[in-house]
Amino acid sequence: MRVSLGVALGAALLVAGAVAPGVSTAPTAAAASPDAAASPGPSSTASVTARAADVSVTAKISLPAGSSVNGSITGTLTITHDGTSSSMKSGRITMVDPDNRELLGESFVAGGAADTWTSTVPLPADAAPGVYQVSLDARVAITTDEGVTEVPIRTQTPISVPFRALRNIPLIWTSPSSAPAGSTISVHGAANVRSLGTGEYEPATGQEVKLYFDPEGSAPETLRATLTTDSRGYFTSRQKPGASGKWRAEMAQTDTGARTVWTITSAERTRSTTLRQGQVRVTQGGYTAGDHLMTHDVVVGLAPVSRRVDVGSLNFSMGGMSGFVSAESRRGEGSYPDGYRMQRELVHAGIGTSHVTLTFNPTLPAGVYDIGIRDAMKACAAPDWDGLDGGTSNCTHDVLVEDPTVTTLVVKRASSTTVTASRTSLPAPGSVTLSGGVRKVQLVSGGGAQERPAPNTKVEIYFDPAGSAAPVLKKTVTTGSNGNYSTSVSASATGAWIAKYPGTSLQAPSQASVNVTVG
Repeated sequence: MRVSLGVALGAALLVAGAVAPGVSTAPTAAAASPDAAASPGPSSTASVTARAADVSVTAKISLPAGSSVNGSITGTLTITHDGTSSSMKSGRITMVDPDNRELLGESFVAGGAADTWTSTVPLPADAAPGVYQVSLDARVAITTDEGVTEVPIRTQTPISVPFRALRNIPLIWTSPSSAPAGSTISVHGAANVRSLGTGEYEPATGQEVKLYFDPEGSAPETLRATLTTDSRGYFTSRQKPGASGKWRAEMAQTDTGARTVWTITSAERTRSTTLRQGQVRVTQGGYTAGDHLMTHDVVVGLAPVSRRVDVGSLNFSMGGMSGFVSAESRRGEGSYPDGYRMQRELVHAGIGTSHVTLTFNPTLPAGVYDIGIRDAMKACAAPDWDGLDGGTSNCTHDVLVEDPTVTTLVVKRASSTTVTASRTSLPAPGSVTLSGGVRKVQLVSGGGAQERPAPNTKVEIYFDPAGSAAPVLKKTVTTGSNGNYSTSVSASATGAWIAKYPGTSLQAPSQASVNVTVG
């Protein structure tokens, strides 16, 4: 932004956010973590030297960045001259605020250093951020060997100076903070803005927030969403990160607000089974809260398997401090003819994130389990901010979120498949015998589970040629009474032969392969 500085007798001004002709500025943006706001950019400098009555004076006035203004604006006038000393005869700074009110500064007083004076302009409590028209009118006395010369320093026309309010996003979180790969999570934030007139903080309403994600690794950061804060200063976005990484919430500089950047990380955990997720919302007393549950299917062998269920709070709400997650089978089996139900108390791991760990063993019923929740949540109204603290000060509205079937989880018992080839290297196309077997983890009479041969079980035989072509189903065979199979195939090219047991609704699939070289 360029500002024309019409200064009598060659006085010069330095103004925050304003630039004199021929003077460049390069504000430096500082990234912020979740517990530190972006620092204000540097000031800009303009100076002019002129002579009056054989006295040369260079003057400048410094004004603070709007993000540091708290109840008043203090301008610092500094001069250099070719005399022996100087003194302030009279003068002050005046301003016109964005509401067209004239604000009269106090008279200049000594600033503690030679040739330096300050004038403080008190602000009304409702002082709005934005562009202020700044004027200067002062007279300084310069002492030389030949006597004292008074030099007037004044602006010929007011200078337009933006005073931008300090904005923060001190409350930023993901719910949950960690989730299975492929999950959809929520990224939330609550922003505040500091009053120029009182220094107090209030929700930053109607502000644009750009949300970026920088995944771990070499992939670049991308813009994920452009959001607007609500009447509480709150924003939220449902996102599928696709990796662990860092979220960056940025409020760009405007005519009334300073730029701010806050960051938070989220983690994505690997998985090898099908992702399951669902959500539930409840509105009570005009406030809405809810949870999003994420987990993935279980394949259990002879050893127990633990499965984590992650819970992320929806909307501007807090949960996970009183409640549980339940898992109930839809069928009975073995020692549990009427089915099986377990519940585990929620482990609260920070705002918007909690989890439980469920343990499955092979004697429990296989099949579909309903995953439910009971969570005594707190919905949030607009925070009572105290600087960077108090973001959850009004999370006091009780909302009981309860649903026995938010999502499902499928438990299957493990299987194993083997395959060998009668020949693994052929000089020319020919016949090869593939042999192997299938074993399954099964319930046994009298209780317990064992891994046993699987008789009368279908096995699919695929050929996967070398290169990018997909495997091709060649035949389907059936195991004998001992759980084994043997079949002849025609090998005409180099590749892998795959024996695959496709599994059932209660038994997990398995496969094995053997490489055969031809030619």
